[in-house]
Amino acid sequence: MKRLIPLCVSMLALAWTLTGLAEEGRTLVEVQIGKPGDRAVPIALPTPKGGASQTQEFWDVVRRDLELSGYFRILSQEASIEPATAGLRPGEFQFSDWRTVGAAVLAKTGVVSSGSDVRTEVWIYDVGGGEKLASRAFSAPAAGTRGMAHRVANEIMIAVTGERGFFDTRLAFVGNFSGNKEIYVMDVDGYGRRQITKNGSINLKPRWNPAGNALAFTSYFAGNPDLYVADLGKGQIKRVSGRAGINTSGAFSPDGTRIALTLTMGSDADIYLLDANSGSQIARLTNSPGIDTSPSWSPDGSQIAFVSERGGGPQIYVMPASGGEARRVSFQGGHNTDPSWSPKGDRIAFVGRDGRFDVFTVRTDGTGMERITQGQGDNEDPSWSPDGGYVAFSSTRSGAAHIWIASSDGRHQVQVTSGGGGYTNPHWSPHLSW
Repeated sequence: MKRLIPLCVSMLALAWTLTGLAEEGRTLVEVQIGKPGDRAVPIALPTPKGGASQTQEFWDVVRRDLELSGYFRILSQEASIEPATAGLRPGEFQFSDWRTVGAAVLAKTGVVSSGSDVRTEVWIYDVGGGEKLASRAFSAPAAGTRGMAHRVANEIMIAVTGERGFFDTRLAFVGNFSGNKEIYVMDVDGYGRRQITKNGSINLKPRWNPAGNALAFTSYFAGNPDLYVADLGKGQIKRVSGRAGINTSGAFSPDGTRIALTLTMGSDADIYLLDANSGSQIARLTNSPGIDTSPSWSPDGSQIAFVSERGGGPQIYVMPASGGEARRVSFQGGHNTDPSWSPKGDRIAFVGRDGRFDVFTVRTDGTGMERITQGQGDNEDPSWSPDGGYVAFSSTRSGAAHIWIASSDGRHQVQVTSGGGGYTNPHWSPHLSW
């Protein structure tokens, strides 16, 4: 992605590819911002002004978000030479103080208490050119400080890269913290964990609906692997499919009206289509020898990727959303599962077994396979970010299972969760307002 950012002739941002263009006595520099983990933009993120009690929490969240993105290198606070009396707005500080320490971008923030609410603001500057890129202000109850910090991090991402950040999203996952596999959701940075199921049973494979206010999942609560939907706003859970045999891998269609899932209505597991509200059967989509499972919708709702053993071992196939002839898209390796269709529509992530389990992506025509992980424990359950730029997955590389995020090319990888582990089956939400 390219942005035209005015920088002074000192050209401090040498980590970037620069092309000088003369205009009105200054130098305009074409900055080629690389992929996450490629060209880290040196950014100064000084401690917020205002002195509110939520300041440290706010600053920690913004910093963590920017680090997760892989686009930024946050400069040390100890390098700052700016006086404590400097302000946030243009004219209230000196750009030379930040050029000296090598900052290409400066993000100044403020956090102020106002009764029971907190007000935050962010001012984003191009240091070399000495110009403002963007500014925004937000307010919310004190309990919403983390959410405001995520929004501020998004503003910084947009101002610098032109792309919306993923910081206003959440991850649903299975947690095994109490001896039972329960469904949880958390902020994308690994904090704000909220338990959704508390039935003391085995709960698996949570999947967001496109509105981001409900989760489909499979539970053994009633003694059979049935499909349930949790309404996150109302705090209600209902069983959508309790047919004999397995009812698993439920995936909402892009319009939220249908659920594709795996049922064992016959001798084999096949993929069916249900009404998302009533659970009534709409259609049977597969009817071939061998197991068919793990459906994943294309972003336009016209196709479904799935796993099938019709050719021998499990491989990734794609078929029309109405069923019909399927075509194979994975050709390397004898065991490929867990497809996840990118929101961009161009690639499918999946898990392949190559001694251990790793995450790969492939174009939807079966060409251009790329490897995301290799030689780092078992890596499973891939799920794309809403913009298709990142993949979340579970990994045992640090011991117990934790959730990691990788850029779509695997160059940037970072562990999201911490503690004792037990995190599996992550699924990335759409952008959320709650």
